[in-house]
Parts: sequence; C-alpha cells; structure tokens
Amino acid sequence: MVTLRPTRAQALGRGAYLGGLIGLAVGGALLLLAAGGVLTRLEGWYAALGTLVIGVGIGGLAGVTFGREEGVDIDDLGIHPIPRTRESSLRWQHVDDLRAERRGGRIHVAVYLNSGQIARLRAPYDGKLLAGDPAFERKLFMLRNLWETHRYTRAPRALPAERPEPGQHAKPEPPGA
Repeated sequence: MVTLRPTRAQALGRGAYLGGLIGLAVGGALLLLAAGGVLTRLEGWYAALGTLVIGVGIGGLAGVTFGREEGVDIDDLGIHPIPRTRESSLRWQHVDDLRAERRGGRIHVAVYLNSGQIARLRAPYDGKLLAGDPAFERKLFMLRNLWETHRYTRAPRALPAERPEPGQHAKPEPPGA
C-alpha cells in the first residue's frame, strides 16, 4: 500500500493561509472598533497587526499538526481517499485515465472514471511557494504505473494452501483425511 499525503510545507502553508484569513477578519473588526472610538487608533493598528501575526502562527502550527490527515491510500484494488468512506473508493477497473490538471494555481491529479465523472485527489498536488511538492512528478508517474498495472486485473484471491511445483503432480490425500 502506498500512502500519499500533503507535504509538511504544504500543510504549513495551508494552515498559515487559513490562520491569516481569520487573523485578518479579527484585525478588521478591531480596526472598526478603533474607528468607532472604543480603542485608540494606534492601539487598533497594533491589535490588528498582532492578531494577523498570531493567526498566521497558530494556523501554521495547526496545519503542520492536523493538515496531513487527508490524502489517498493506493493499493492493488484502487485509490482510497482519506478519510475513507466506502462510496469514495475508486477501483482501478473504473478508471479511464489519470491526468495532471492545473486548477486554481495548483496542479492536481484528476481521475477520469468510465462513468463520466471526474474525481480530483486531495494529494499529491503541486503549486507555488509552500504548496510546491518536489516529488510531484514521481508520485504522478507511480500512480499512472499502478493504474496501468492493475486496470485490467481482478481483485487478488487467496491462493490454495499448497500448490504443486511445475512438472510435479499434486499428492493424493490419504484415505480418511
């Protein structure tokens, strides 16, 4: 089984971005309070800047801590998004194509299904700055290779307990066994 998750830098970047947005919203509210006379103007600016910095820091820390819990697991049966649900697993026999597509400043892996639907994987992806994944091409190649290997095969079955060697005959079972 192969597990693909966002890199630490990608998790840090996503968390810092979301924390920065929250800090920006709280800072904007503090600036409105300063404009309304509740805070002095200088206190409002310092508080707004402080919430932005604290938001980016806490968001980045939360991203590194919790942001790597999504992604995909890949095995002989297909692609299984994490967190896993039964309906979301994609079996190799249902996949028509795997492509890298640019979407919103990032390059995602798109899985084209024979039903006509398109599923975009949560990881791997590549982008600018902290969203970059230096191993993206290698991961995409591995995904395509696994798809090419398993798309015409059925799910593996359990092998019999003993198989005779080529050129040998199976041993007959003793009576009463």
